[in-house]
Amino acid sequence: MHLSLHNKASNRLLLIANGHEVYFHDLLKLSDDVDYIDPYFDNQLCVSTKSLKAFLEKNNIHSNNTKIVYASGLEGKECIQKYLDNNFGILGNPLFKFHKLSDIYKIDRTLFNQQVTIPKYDKNYNYKYLSKTFNSSGGIGVGNCIFSHNNYFQEFIPGKTYSLSMLVNESKPKILGFNQLFTVKDNNKFPYLNAGAMMIDFDYKIRENFEDWVRQFCKHYKLSGYTSIDFKIFKNKIFILDINPRLSGTYRLYRRKYHNLMSNHLAYEDKLSKMSDDYFAYITLYAKNDIVIGKKIKTIPDISDSPKIDEFIKKNSPILTLNIEASNQRALYNEINHRIMCAMKIIDCYNTQLEHE
Repeated sequence: MHLSLHNKASNRLLLIANGHEVYFHDLLKLSDDVDYIDPYFDNQLCVSTKSLKAFLEKNNIHSNNTKIVYASGLEGKECIQKYLDNNFGILGNPLFKFHKLSDIYKIDRTLFNQQVTIPKYDKNYNYKYLSKTFNSSGGIGVGNCIFSHNNYFQEFIPGKTYSLSMLVNESKPKILGFNQLFTVKDNNKFPYLNAGAMMIDFDYKIRENFEDWVRQFCKHYKLSGYTSIDFKIFKNKIFILDINPRLSGTYRLYRRKYHNLMSNHLAYEDKLSKMSDDYFAYITLYAKNDIVIGKKIKTIPDISDSPKIDEFIKKNSPILTLNIEASNQRALYNEINHRIMCAMKIIDCYNTQLEHE
């Protein structure tokens, strides 16, 4: 089905996303009837299948007239995922694939090889390993916790963290680009909290082999829609950290680089065209202490997910997102640094760990 701005989707859409704003804005271009659940702010709606059903009934959202668009917020909530898969059409990948691939240690081992693999795993504490919580998301639940029944331990891979962003159509991936991922700096409670990403020129020799592996992976799991893979490079090997067969943070970058990215994700259009050769980044700023938002926040340029004046933000919670653009990779990195420093003079937020060559 081909759509234009004058021929919008007839189906009602329900978006489920932490930090829904950017996806919601793009969906409104495709449908006149878009609802959303932001589990970060409306956490009671996704506590159980019962609470979700009550929300759907109250808002007259039914399977015969509504399609689901999923980004995040249902990690570890398998019952809700099954309910939505069984009762609604899911645009992009069905949620059972998201659940299946969210644990990299359940991925078919025959897919891995000498150059593309996963970090070692252990159920017991090892000082060379990171602790991770099952179904962790966005860096929450990743750290150095020794005592917890809900943790496992993953081999620590040194170096920068990257991601590959792609759009998959009939199991055939179109590589949109590569990115470097950032974490929050000096956060003792959440040392690996995801703080954004920037586009990069990925010139490693291993790139061709990795892209071949990605094509094989997408075909094996019959993926579709927007998908990203987080990874590290160490000793000339790719170590897969996360598979995200859904809308994810780096979508923010490529929606500014390509026309029709959302409609391609939803399979409403099959043509993807570039609208910019610039490089893009986004940085999420987190509260360093409990804060109340003042009027000076309006002086920070080009932001999204912005809070209201006088809104109370708890420590370690996201405040806003900086959207950043430059003509090349080096200029982008410098602009990221500048924008963060300017914002820190206005709001009490953490700095960002910017490891970049």
